[in-house]
Amino acid sequence: MNADHAFLASLLQHPSRRALLALDAQGRVIVGNDRARGLVGGQVEADLRRALADGMAQLAEHPDREILHHHEAADCKLDCLLRAVTGPDGGILGYTVSIYSHDEAPDLAESPDRARWRYALENAQDGLWDWDAERDQVYRSGRCFTMLGYSRDAFAGSFDAWQGLIHPDDRPRMKVALHAHLTGERENYIVDYRVRDANGRWRWVLDRGRAITWDSVGKPQRVVGTHTDIHDYKQIEAQLRERELILNQAQHVAHLGNWSWDPENDRLWWSDELYWIVGLSNTQSPPKFRNQRHLFTPESYARLHAASVALLKHATPYALEVVMLRPNGERRIVQARAEAILSDDGRVQSLVGVLHDITEQRAAEENSRWRNDLLDRIAAMGRIGGFELFVDTGELHWTDENYRIHGIEPGTPLRFEDTLPSYTPESAQKLQSAFRRMIQEHVPEHSDELCFVTPDERRIWLRVTGSLEVRDGKPYRITGLTQDITEEHEAGERIEQLAHYDTLTGLPNRFLFRERALESIELAHRTEKPLALLFLDLDRFKYINDTQGHEAGDLLLQEISGRLRQCVRASDLVGRLGGDEFLVLLREIARPEDAAVVARKIIDAVGAPMELASGEAQVGCSIGIAILGENSADLEALLRAADTAMYAAKDAGRNTFQFYNASFYERVQRRVTLEQELRQALARDELHLAFQPTISMKDNAVACIEALLRWTTTAGEARFPAEFIPVAEDCGEILPIGRWVLGEACRQARQWHEAGLVFGRIAVNVSALQLRDPEFANHVIEACEREQWPTDRLVLELTESALMRESEVLRNTFAVFKAHGITLSIDDFGTGFSNLGYLHRFPLRNLKIDRSFISRMDTAPNMLELTHAVVSLGHALGLSVVAEGVETENVLQLLRQQGCDEAQGYLFTRPLAGEDMATWLAAQG
Repeated sequence: MNADHAFLASLLQHPSRRALLALDAQGRVIVGNDRARGLVGGQVEADLRRALADGMAQLAEHPDREILHHHEAADCKLDCLLRAVTGPDGGILGYTVSIYSHDEAPDLAESPDRARWRYALENAQDGLWDWDAERDQVYRSGRCFTMLGYSRDAFAGSFDAWQGLIHPDDRPRMKVALHAHLTGERENYIVDYRVRDANGRWRWVLDRGRAITWDSVGKPQRVVGTHTDIHDYKQIEAQLRERELILNQAQHVAHLGNWSWDPENDRLWWSDELYWIVGLSNTQSPPKFRNQRHLFTPESYARLHAASVALLKHATPYALEVVMLRPNGERRIVQARAEAILSDDGRVQSLVGVLHDITEQRAAEENSRWRNDLLDRIAAMGRIGGFELFVDTGELHWTDENYRIHGIEPGTPLRFEDTLPSYTPESAQKLQSAFRRMIQEHVPEHSDELCFVTPDERRIWLRVTGSLEVRDGKPYRITGLTQDITEEHEAGERIEQLAHYDTLTGLPNRFLFRERALESIELAHRTEKPLALLFLDLDRFKYINDTQGHEAGDLLLQEISGRLRQCVRASDLVGRLGGDEFLVLLREIARPEDAAVVARKIIDAVGAPMELASGEAQVGCSIGIAILGENSADLEALLRAADTAMYAAKDAGRNTFQFYNASFYERVQRRVTLEQELRQALARDELHLAFQPTISMKDNAVACIEALLRWTTTAGEARFPAEFIPVAEDCGEILPIGRWVLGEACRQARQWHEAGLVFGRIAVNVSALQLRDPEFANHVIEACEREQWPTDRLVLELTESALMRESEVLRNTFAVFKAHGITLSIDDFGTGFSNLGYLHRFPLRNLKIDRSFISRMDTAPNMLELTHAVVSLGHALGLSVVAEGVETENVLQLLRQQGCDEAQGYLFTRPLAGEDMATWLAAQG
């Protein structure tokens, strides 16, 4: 029965006056009307069955389509319309076919307007279009034209004619939508675009349609649709989007997010700003109401949950301040508000609410409270008060802190004139003048430092800052701050003293001296009057400081400062440069000799003994004098010249003075150049060793070989040890150089030993600076271990001056040497501060008599007796005695007679390079 109904329904969709056929699911004819039997038969039926087979295949995929087939034969032309008959489950039960013969009367064909107007009835307000794709003809109703302001038939009825009206930017989108429908990707065709109206303006149109007829191969033959004017809707939509954008922006600026919830369907919506406040991405759905516990602190969620329940049950609005927790752990303070929207019967239909992020606002409020509290405390701690002075009446108001600053009871009525007598006369005049100028000239702000005398006669310093307030173009009042800067003012005076004067002596320091000296030099250049600078350095001050203590040293400097002031005129300038150095500037001297007179006077005054708490002390001073002139035209040149002359005075024997001399300056520059080159000597591989043997008097064996340091620059220039060794000690380069010498000497000695050459020990000279290094002993042991040289075959030669400063470091160092069998030898004995005490206290084994004694043994009177005494002294102390500088056989024999143990000198060989020394050793057999 259902199949019968389906076939009947399908047949009713065909034009009733056509030939009609009913086919089963396999395409076999079931039944047909009389007209069909008259048209279809024989060959025609066979041809139609084959042609309609393709249409049936198409309907298998798209059962809702109508398939149109044009059949042409020699004797007839037929139009066949094929439809599918479907059951309740959508399966195909069979097909119906209507056939129209072109040879029959036209009125038997389906009226073209039938489907057209049937569709138009459903869209009476829209423009109707009917596109015959095969002929590319489009029929459009009058509404299609009038909605755009065109007259009917204003343009051709082709597909391309309408395409020309579409906005170029929208045309590709329209074609994509149409193509998607015609190829079966979409069931309907629908797209909106802009078309140009009769006035040249663009109007929005919604274009909808559907293909209603296909050919047997699936190509659409007829498409019917409508045009709807949606221009007003689009404008409203644009306005809504703009307003929504403004609303979203406003919510973003205000940190205000909103939400709504439909309890019945459990649908929750969040605004974009709410997502930001919560810290979630707006690409995900908001969590359900019952799953929002993790968004709040426990206490906040409990309150919010209770309020939400009351809102849902009783429509009670809530306003809460809660703390939210973002996924990253950040806390946000928000104000939550919500209300219920009720239905007509009073039931809660939906909930709406907002969350206002006030985190920054609360932080700002807290910061503001903190600042206000801080300002109050600062006002009290910083002694800052406020005031206002009314211009017309002279009425004066103070804050409580301002009363306390001035030492006046808070609340005491005041007038400006009443306070003026309490200021010092100068300050009162400054204050009156400042306020008068502000009022008369409309000066917006003024600040001044004033001195006020309190009722208890304390003098305080105030910094008063006032601002003028103008109303209606007239000065109205002056408001401002008063700060007690008494301590600051007094500290400033102290800082001024500290910044420009030496705290120990009270003399101008280098900065003030420099400032005043520059002024004096400028004046001297203008007046062409001579000027001299004296550079003083105390002699033996360090000794006093070390032996009697720093307190005694400070007292000595204070005494010296007083004596210096007494040696010069009031117009001259005395300053302390630092340490034990002083400067004296003699202004307007008549001749250079006058500077020498003052220098002698200073030397005598400084050299006079003085009584200190620790006992009597006496020092001297070396003075360098420079005269302002061509070679020293400015302060820098004058200082350099005086400093150079002072070093010349020290070289001249100390406790004297020297005028600046260019040749001595050249020597100083030479020393500076040496120091700079010496710092690069090791890196440039400019240092090397020479070696000189020591011969045993007993058996002529090589008892020791001394390593001697030599320096040849990359330019081939030789530097003498007597010149560069003192420089190395002064600048500290002797430490790395000494370590290099020690390692190199041990390495060379090991090579000789491994070559089978016979000698006793290797000797290395050691500086006093090296002995003061606590790590020196370890360096020596490490060098021997590294170069595989036995420590009991190493001799360290020390000068007498190196032993003069006994210390714990020195004792520990010598203890390490003794434990490892290292021999200690005194070099150049007799040329320094010879002291029998240190010869006895320290673990010495050798004593070397200086060459200055040995070279004159056979020529100078009493020299023979002197060397004999030194040999006897050495033996008495258990020391082996070595003679340096032996150059003749006669001297050698004299030393043998005196019992000297070893000899060294040109008589045996000059200092040799390592390879040459190896040759010499081999020759000794």
